[in-house]
Amino acid sequence: MMDKITLTPLAKVNSKQSVIGISLLVKLIESYAIDASTMLEKAGINQNVLVDPKASISFQQEIAFTTALVNTIKDKDLGFKVGQCYRLNAFGHIGLAAGSCNTVVDAIELFLKYIRLAYTHFTINFFKKEGNAILRYCDQYALGELRRFYLERDFSFSFLSTRDMFPRSIVGQKPKVIHFDFACPTTVEHYERLYECPVRFSMSHNQILFDERYLDLALPLANPLTKELLEEQCKQQEIALFGSKNLANKIRQIIQEMEDEIPKLENIAQMHFITARTLRRKLKEQGVTFQQIANEELCNKAFNYLSTTDLSIEQISLRLGYSESASFIHAFKRWTGKTPKQYR
Repeated sequence: MMDKITLTPLAKVNSKQSVIGISLLVKLIESYAIDASTMLEKAGINQNVLVDPKASISFQQEIAFTTALVNTIKDKDLGFKVGQCYRLNAFGHIGLAAGSCNTVVDAIELFLKYIRLAYTHFTINFFKKEGNAILRYCDQYALGELRRFYLERDFSFSFLSTRDMFPRSIVGQKPKVIHFDFACPTTVEHYERLYECPVRFSMSHNQILFDERYLDLALPLANPLTKELLEEQCKQQEIALFGSKNLANKIRQIIQEMEDEIPKLENIAQMHFITARTLRRKLKEQGVTFQQIANEELCNKAFNYLSTTDLSIEQISLRLGYSESASFIHAFKRWTGKTPKQYR
């Protein structure tokens, strides 16, 4: 039996997601001639909400349902098959908006912009290197034994289920490649038949690599007006699930958009035409401190640098505003339980 999932300190345990993903899995479960009601009951999900497109469930409920699913259905390809249930249009507004973008890169960037509306439990870094476009999946939560299932699920969706809205290939295209950081559970040949591309195991990162020229291809369903309308609905859905963008979230966005070291509280206060004291009070009312926000965003920036660049630890330390690398290493270990070198 699979153990209960332990969340990391940075986990957004109060996050929500649409119930549509679960409703799609119920159909898959029925194809195994299994009644999903027990799994729904264990997760505290009422069957009646499965037919409500506006209904949402909590992070914990989704984890509980998936744990019950994996414990019940003994299929070595379950993660892959679940990923096939999530066609791009199954994501609602975000999937349809991505499919209406002009090019592949536009669609990827929009999808990542509203990634909270998707079902992934990983942070996805998107970048180009040595002629490849790379989607790198980094741990956001301690998912325990569910981790491999979720990686196989997300790669199955990203790699195959988008074909109905994305172009197939380009002339002279370099082969797409999948990297998994775990050892091969069956055979490499089996995985390559499933994903229809080279698959490499025990790699340093979980990522999908493909020819960067593919990014500029036009999407067959591109429609700027439809995209604009659907993106507005994505914004409304975000508000419905996560609430309006409060002061804390505005500060997070400012920090995320700054490439250099994180600004001081006094600078943030000036941007909002209030005093530092007022800013502290407003954040306290929202149950958070400026230092908590700064630490979380510093950690996220560190994750990105460690995962997507070849910068040294010393260089990353300076970019994050630390005068010496020892202070950064100490802080990173406090946040994650690992040193930057161990994480990389």
